[in-house]
Order: sequence, then C-alpha cells, then structure tokens
Amino acid sequence: MICKKIYPFLTKLYIGLCLLCFCGTLHAQSISGYVFNDQKEAIPFANIYIQQLQSGTAADGDGYFFLNLDKGDYDIVISAIGYESFSIPIIVGDDQLKQDYILKSSSVELDEIVVKASKRDPAYAIIQNAIDHKKKYLSQIQSSRSQVYLKATEVISKKERVKREQAAKAKSNKSEEEVPIDPFEAAEKAKQKLANSLNLLEMQVTLNYQYPKKYKEERTAYKKYGSKDGLFIPRFGESDFNFYRNLVDMKGIAEVPLISPISRTAILVYKFKLESSLEEEGQIVHKIKVTPRKIGNSTFRGYLYINDQSWNINRLDLSVYRGALKLYDAFSLKQDYQKINDTLWIPTRQELTYETKQGRSKTFKGNTLLRYSDFELDYPFPPRFFGNEVSVITKEAFERDTSYWQELRPEALSLDQQKVVSYRDSIEAIHNSKEYLDSVQTEYNKITFLDLIWDGVGFRNNAKKRNVFIGPIPSMIDFEIVGGFRIGPYASYFRRYENGRRLFTNANVNIGIKNRDLQGSTYASFRYNPHRLADVAAWGDRSFESINSYDAFLNQLRSSNYIVSDKIGLRHRIEVFNGFYISLEGERSDRSSIENYDRNSFVEGFLEQGDPYLFEGYQAFITDLRISYTPGQKFMTEPTRKVILGSPYPTFSLTHRKAWDGFLSSDIDFDFLEFEMDQDLILGVFGNSKYTIKAGTFVNTKDLRFIDLKRFRQSDPILYSNPLHSFQSLDTSLVASDWFFEVHHIHHFNGALINNIPFVKKLRIRAVAGGGFLWVKESDYRHAEVFLGIERTFKLGARRRLRIGTYGVFAESNHTKPKPDFKISLDLIDTWKKNWDF
Repeated sequence: MICKKIYPFLTKLYIGLCLLCFCGTLHAQSISGYVFNDQKEAIPFANIYIQQLQSGTAADGDGYFFLNLDKGDYDIVISAIGYESFSIPIIVGDDQLKQDYILKSSSVELDEIVVKASKRDPAYAIIQNAIDHKKKYLSQIQSSRSQVYLKATEVISKKERVKREQAAKAKSNKSEEEVPIDPFEAAEKAKQKLANSLNLLEMQVTLNYQYPKKYKEERTAYKKYGSKDGLFIPRFGESDFNFYRNLVDMKGIAEVPLISPISRTAILVYKFKLESSLEEEGQIVHKIKVTPRKIGNSTFRGYLYINDQSWNINRLDLSVYRGALKLYDAFSLKQDYQKINDTLWIPTRQELTYETKQGRSKTFKGNTLLRYSDFELDYPFPPRFFGNEVSVITKEAFERDTSYWQELRPEALSLDQQKVVSYRDSIEAIHNSKEYLDSVQTEYNKITFLDLIWDGVGFRNNAKKRNVFIGPIPSMIDFEIVGGFRIGPYASYFRRYENGRRLFTNANVNIGIKNRDLQGSTYASFRYNPHRLADVAAWGDRSFESINSYDAFLNQLRSSNYIVSDKIGLRHRIEVFNGFYISLEGERSDRSSIENYDRNSFVEGFLEQGDPYLFEGYQAFITDLRISYTPGQKFMTEPTRKVILGSPYPTFSLTHRKAWDGFLSSDIDFDFLEFEMDQDLILGVFGNSKYTIKAGTFVNTKDLRFIDLKRFRQSDPILYSNPLHSFQSLDTSLVASDWFFEVHHIHHFNGALINNIPFVKKLRIRAVAGGGFLWVKESDYRHAEVFLGIERTFKLGARRRLRIGTYGVFAESNHTKPKPDFKISLDLIDTWKKNWDF
C-alpha cells in the first residue's frame, strides 16, 4: 500500500522537476499572453501561427497561450473563428515577451459568435461554418467539362517465408558448383513473377457534368495489363464522391450511402477535434480529426481539412468502417482540391486505396488514382446531351500506343509498374503474333487423358474465334427423377464475331439405363445486334418435364410431378428503344403421361413418390408475348455491346400467353394475362428494399388443361427461397384459372438497427424484414406472412462472398391457423453486379 501511494507521488515530482528545468532553460526566450475580443472578453482556442516556422499553437479555454522561440524576428498571425485575423511582427530577445492581442469581430452574427466562444473544441465551429457554406459550393459549378486520367493498380502479395526457408535449405545442401545459375533465366522468372503479381489499368476520360447530378463520361483511351477483376473502376454518377452532399454514394463499395462529415446531421453523427491550423500558400487551413460517435455502416473516420474564412474543403483523408464494405476488407479515400479562381476550389486529385485478404497467405492491395485537368466551366452542352447513356467508349480507345500514354500520364509510373508495362507489352506482341496463336491452338487441340476424364475435349480456331467443346466422360452420366441414371454425350459450339455478334449452340443425346428410351435436346442462340440486345433462339427437346418447374425442392424429387414432352420452339427478343423490350416465343409440344415408364430410382427410399399424373396425350402450340419497360434505364455503350446499369424507377411488364386451337394440330385453347411491377429502392442510411407485385387472370379457358394452370410455389421446409418470387410458409401448391394477386417485399436494414445495439454490432450481422400476400379468387384463398431475420456475410475468397441468413416467419391464411416457422438461406454475391439475388 505504501509503495502504491509513493510511486505516483515520485512520478509527479520527477515530471515537475523536469518541466521546471526545461522552462528555466527557455525562460528568456518565449512569448505568452492572452487573446481578447474588442469587449475585453477572452477568446478560447484562438490560433497563434508563426509564419517563419510554419507552425504555432492554440490558446486554452481562457484565451491564454505560451510559445517557446529562439531569438530572432518573427511574424505572428492571430486568428479565431468569427474574428478578423491579423499579422504583427515581434522580436524575441533575452527577456520573456508577454503580449496580449485583441481581435475585432467579423461580420458573423453575434448569436453565432456566442456559440463559437464556448468551451467546446473549435473544430465544431469550423465544421458548422462548412455546413452553412456547403450549399454554395455544391451548386457553384452549373456545368463543366474536364479531362480525367485514371490509373488503377492491384498488387497481389503472398507470404513466402516457408518457401524461402525451403529454398535456402536446399541450396545449403549443394555446393555452388553443383547449382548452375543462368542469369537470363533468373531475370526472366523475376519479370514473370512481377507481372503475375501486379495488375494495371489506365484510362483517359472526358467527363461532362451538369448540376445537380448529371454525368456523362467519354472514355477516349483504355489500356489493361493483367486482370481487372480486383480493380475499382468508378462510373461517375454511380460513385459520386461529392462530400458537399449530405450522403456520399459509394455504390459497389459500401452497403449504404455514407454520411458526409459536413452533412446537416454531421455534428450528431461525428466527433471533431482541431489538430492544427497552418498557413499553406497564404491560406489558413484547419486540420480536423473526424471520428464517428459510434461505429456504424454509414460513417467515415480520418481527417478533413477546411479553409479558414471561405469554409470550403481543402482536402480530405477518410476511411470506411470495414463492416460497411461489400467486397473489400479496407477502403480509404483521399481528395485534394485546387483553387481555380478567386472563389472556386475543385477536386483535382483523388486516390482510392483498398485491400482484400484471402486467408492468411494472400493479400490483394489496390489503388485507384484519378487526376482532373483542363476544366472548362459553364460549358454550353447541347439540348438532350445528358440522357440515359452515362458512358461511351469507342474502338479507338483500345488502340492507343505506348507513346500516347507516356505523354498523357500526369504522374509517372512506379518502377515496378514500368517493368510490368514493358514486359506485358512485349509479351502481348508475341501473344498476338500468328505463330504464337497457332502454336497455342495446336497445343489446345491435342487430346489428352486428363481432357477425357476431367476437362473435356476442345477444338479451337483462333482466326475465326470459334470453339468446339465435347464434355468429359463423367459428364456422360446424368440422373433423372424418372427412371434414374442416363448415359449420353454433350457437345457445344461457340463463335464470337468482330462486331460483337455471337453464336452459341449445344446438344446432348442420352439413353435411360432402365427404360432404354432415347432422349436428347438441342439449343441455338444468336445475338445479331449487340447494341439492341437482339437475340433469336431455337430449340428442340425430348425429355421428362416438370409440371411445375419452380415448385418446392422436395416436390421436384417426386416422379408424380413429371410428364413426357417432345417440343420445338423459337424465340425472338429485342430492345425497341432504351428500356423497352419485346419478346415473342412460340413452342409446339406433344405431351404424354409417364405411366408406361419404369419410374423407380434410389430417391424412392427417401421420399414417397405418389402416382403419376394420368391423362390422354395431346398436342399444344403456345405463344408468349412479353412487353416490359424500365423508365430511365442507364447504360454504357462499348464498341461491341451495350451494358445495362439499372434504373431508379420500377420495371413494368405485361405477358400474354396464348394457346392456339387447331394451329399445328394444337388441341388446347386459352388466353392468360399477367401484369408485373418490380423495383429496387435505395433508402440511404436506412437500407434498401426490393418488391414485386403481380396480378393476372385467364381471360379465355375454352380448353385449359391441368398442366397449363397458373401455379404458386409450395414452400420448402427449413430452406428459405427467393422472397421476391415465392412465399416462405405456404404449405400447399396452389393453382389458379381465374384472378390472382400477389405481393413480395424484403428490406435489408444494412446495420440501421443493429448499430444501435451495443456490442451486437461488432458481430457484423444485419437485420432483414419482409413479407408477402397472396389472393387466389377461385379457391378464395388468402395467405399473408411476415418474416424477420439476421444475416451475416462470410468470405469464400478474395472476391467471393457467401451470405447466410436465419429467419423467423409468421404466417396465416383463411384456410389455416396462424403458425410460426424457421428458415435458413444461402446466397452468393454476383461479382459482376456486386449485388445479391435478394
């Protein structure tokens, strides 16, 4: 106990003596004093800046300051929020200099000065000024055109400690004479290793902008070295890193938009601390530390630099909380603003740094740099320049040579990047040569034992860009619910044309081991207009066909759910104008029962099969005409294709299914209409919602057979199915021949609820809720359900993610009692769209 009391006392005594000695040494070379306003009131946290030293200090809460200085002449700048700054020369000699300073009030209103003169950190007053001025800076540029250079790099590093140790051990066991060294071979391997561990993409963009959120990018140069899968390539307008907006949209990066540190609610969301105030080229810049008040999915942390008096952003360095990221383990953003004229500051440099880990041995470190230049403000764009086409890239962009890039780059490549560019340029020249392509083609076309048993056999023609593939021996074995195993080959043919057109065909034929019946199918599709997404397809098939192909998983394992179908079909789909699609499909089929087939298989030992559906065989010719329209559909135009980017509006669809009596010997006659509306809604920090609404009816049922009734999926036990197209607690397979109406909805809170629960948010789980409603007129069946669950995302690799969810479901209908249920789900992220199925 005595030691515990003595130790703190001795520590304080020691520190005090040190400070006393230190102060005594500098006693004669210091300046101190108070900063007052013109009412003789102390100004807390005023800034005292020494121009010659490019540094300074801040007064305390009572306006008192103290600075140690060497002898000499100095210019001192005194400033404070709400007061006019001024500069005065001082001379520091042998004696201690004591001097008080008075600041005059600026044009800021008195009540605002009172708030800013409180004991709070002055950073809050600076941020409040930035918030008050941000509307001006948000709308200051009404239109502009600029040039943007983009460089994205990914470095793949592996932990090779074990390999190095093994190599060193092996080398120590041999003499230098026994290990011949080829310096050229070693250098070549080093180049190849570097090339395989570094991916690089460069792009030059003409960026067109019109207030408030209209963007159109023209990609005029494009060069890729290696893979771009792990690189972040922003599309302007989708990823709008404008911190003058209340929410910063980071689509593809974060689950939800993030709250800007100068949003209207920033002071409620963030804590701020003034780190320093320094003069930079005649401008006082406040460095403010930004910290979230609580860890959440919609916040940044880092530093924000604000210009004094003008209260605009000078630069920023912020990072995103890991739990908010979709595919990355870390993501940070830097922005540098530059003064263009007397009042306008524009971002001229932007750097994004991101990282993904694959286990403990592999790390993917990425960096995307954007440099803005050649600003043309108030650019006079022609009418309708900004539309749904947000990006266009021409064929010439891919043909830029090395000299073009050398002249263009605003920042030189690193040494490693230069090596990769040089090495891959030389490799590319070799790989594009006819001799090399012919040698690769010859090697690929060889048939090996591994091809036969695992990879399959391929025959390639590089000149005509076509490929033939025959499946390996194991792929010849297939399993059907009706009759069990079947044996037969599979083959496909693919050809891509220079203009983006492509042709794909496949075929298979098989025979049942039990029934000795011959079946098979063939399919062909041709995209003849890539820019209008125009396809024509044809098929022929003889197989066992499920009556309800979207029924519950267990029902799909019952042979009673199948018939025999012989069919041929033709389909055409085209985009008439942006977002408006028409698809027309016709199929002629012969339908018969499976009663004469041996239906036994090993599935019978696990699941009761039931009797097959018995009916007299008949012919059917059915057409499907589908019209859909998505207003405001955004897209990119590339030399050989059109890339759809989505829309903020719903998609409306109308389908007419018609059975034609007498045509092509068809025996049935009905007309079915269905209307559908679906949409993805991004609700900012509150998450995102998806919904689907359907309604339909048969308007003609002159000859409507059981197989063609409208069907609704029975729910699976335990397994959670896509909630946008099915119900989770529907315990029967319903059918309809009259009116029906159904609604599906799911909302992902993306942390909006979990973040308010202490400790739970650290588990990185997400809350989800939703429900559905179904009404079937003919059976007077009404079903309603709601569900609430939690989801957690797990890494499967560098860019693969698996989302596992558990849900509690509560359902009721006018035919069943209210009941609870429990479900689990598995969902893999779409790495191209960077989004989930539901």
